Amino acid sequence: MQETTASGFTSKTSAVMQTPLPREWLLSGYSRLRKFDAEKISAGLNCLRADNFRMQISSQTFPDGWDSKEKWYGTEYKYEKIPADFLEEIKKAATSKKGERFPELHLPHVNEFIPTRLEVEKKEIETPAISPKLIRNDDSVRVWFKKDDTFWVPKGSIFIKCRNSLSMATAENFVKANLYTNLVYDLLKEYAYNAGRAGVIYYISNHSMGLTINVCGYNEKLPVLLEKVLTTMRDLEVKQDRFEIIKERLARGLKNWDFEQPSTQVNDCLRWLSSEKGCTNEESLSALLDVTAADIQQFYPRLLRQMHIETLVHGNFPKKKALKLADLTLSILKPGVLPQTQWPINKSFIFPPGANYVYHKKLKDLASVNHCTEYVLFVGDDTNRSQRAKTLLLEQMIHEPAFDRLRTKEQLGYTASSGISIETGTIAYTFTIQSEKTPQYLEERIDLFLVGYSQTLKNMSVSEFEGHKRSLIAETLEKLKNLDEESNRLWSHIESEELDFELGELYTLLYTTELCTNRLKVHHDATHIEALTKEDMIQFYNQFILPSSPLRSKLSIHLIAQGTSLSEANADQKTISMNNESCKDAEDGDGKAIAVKAEGNGTVPCVITDVGQFKAKLQTTPEPQPVKPISEFEEP
Repeated sequence: MQETTASGFTSKTSAVMQTPLPREWLLSGYSRLRKFDAEKISAGLNCLRADNFRMQISSQTFPDGWDSKEKWYGTEYKYEKIPADFLEEIKKAATSKKGERFPELHLPHVNEFIPTRLEVEKKEIETPAISPKLIRNDDSVRVWFKKDDTFWVPKGSIFIKCRNSLSMATAENFVKANLYTNLVYDLLKEYAYNAGRAGVIYYISNHSMGLTINVCGYNEKLPVLLEKVLTTMRDLEVKQDRFEIIKERLARGLKNWDFEQPSTQVNDCLRWLSSEKGCTNEESLSALLDVTAADIQQFYPRLLRQMHIETLVHGNFPKKKALKLADLTLSILKPGVLPQTQWPINKSFIFPPGANYVYHKKLKDLASVNHCTEYVLFVGDDTNRSQRAKTLLLEQMIHEPAFDRLRTKEQLGYTASSGISIETGTIAYTFTIQSEKTPQYLEERIDLFLVGYSQTLKNMSVSEFEGHKRSLIAETLEKLKNLDEESNRLWSHIESEELDFELGELYTLLYTTELCTNRLKVHHDATHIEALTKEDMIQFYNQFILPSSPLRSKLSIHLIAQGTSLSEANADQKTISMNNESCKDAEDGDGKAIAVKAEGNGTVPCVITDVGQFKAKLQTTPEPQPVKPISEFEEP
């Protein structure tokens, strides 16, 4: 069995601990079969009776007359007896003879996705390879391949990127591509159910570089599912009734996004403001309204007509199989060649030194009383290894004190977090606070914290500083836990087009979104972290983080609630009070209060009122480049 993450293991084990299992069975209780007991199996089956069950009904339409309310969230509900005639129908169906039985009541058919060959060709390996090999590279396709040389499990992953700029050329194309992928999911739902039950799953995502298909699980059956997915994508017949359902579902999701937590919505705002490509929810919804089933039937063949294919085959596969899978993809989709000069390029905006931008957006949820502030400090190029190491060490040092000050002690809001933010070619450090207090007030508290922490950093002992470095190095050198983690790491480097296999692991949080909300975890940057001194970090902090730095580059996003809370009504008075007491708001390394004052850098915040003009004035990052010539990855 492969390892899982520490958080996943802890969550699963804590749930098991709440069950009446013997304590010595907590780890193996639900996984290990200890004894075959026919009587207990029969006793369990005998409990499945028409008079011994509870039925839960959820619906968009419902009657009035709720008589109960959930304790914590106030959700209304009610219990009632199941109608006797319905129970009688269930009893009749359960006791019916073979000839009288409803045809829908039958045992499952044989699942073709259950693997029959679980053999793994294990070889003695001195050192596992860090990067995959490029085993085919021509105008039509690139094929990356890495045989599993670490975990030795009968599993694998196949990633396929279909490069094409059409899917994100306009908001209309974006929603058409989303409708198309959702219609493919819908058509494959029943077929893929058995695959999922047998541990074989697939994903299709639409992004600025085109479409990505991922099939993973037991390697024996992956080609079967992949062929079905590709064939469905090629031959999709858009049915009017299913189209209307999928369109309504997508529209509802776009509308409901405005009622998500502000701390969730703010990530989309940041992505939109800092990326060259993309559209807002409002633009997507407006474009969606006029799209018809005929539009999708005409659109998707154009989407597949001309593109470049890039694949990664990783796991329990031979090299020959990887090449066959690439041939399978080309033979089914039959795309025309997309010249490299026409490949889509992923870029983000560069916020220059001294930049001080603020973007205001009013939340649409009239009932929400929670504002949100995203406070973004840009620190440079994410491919600069020294700068990246400093940013990682900053996160290691400041993450816990920021939470302790902003969340625990000041209780600014339930959501108060900080961390690294990655866009293509840029790296930043962000603070996110969701609160009933105003965004401007939240920003002032972040400023005061940063001023206070500069003193904490100066007073930090050498032993404490070195302790932070050791902790970060230990984390960065932590080994991958399972095959999926390695597959995702390899693919993220291919997706980024930097092919930085030897330097870092760029984990994508949601494969259905852009590579822009990521957690950067450097693998071989321990040497750069080890070389950092306290003076290096003070200089870095004073230039990129300290509010008084004239070179600091900042973007603030203020999401403003329309509802009013009691705490907001008293916010002005509280702001005056806390600012008068700001000398007590920071602590030195020994926990003693020190005097601080949030001094600005002399710049006046520039309010973004026209996003188009704002973006037009900014430079973009250069096209991502491989860390070494791609020919060096090719197999001799």
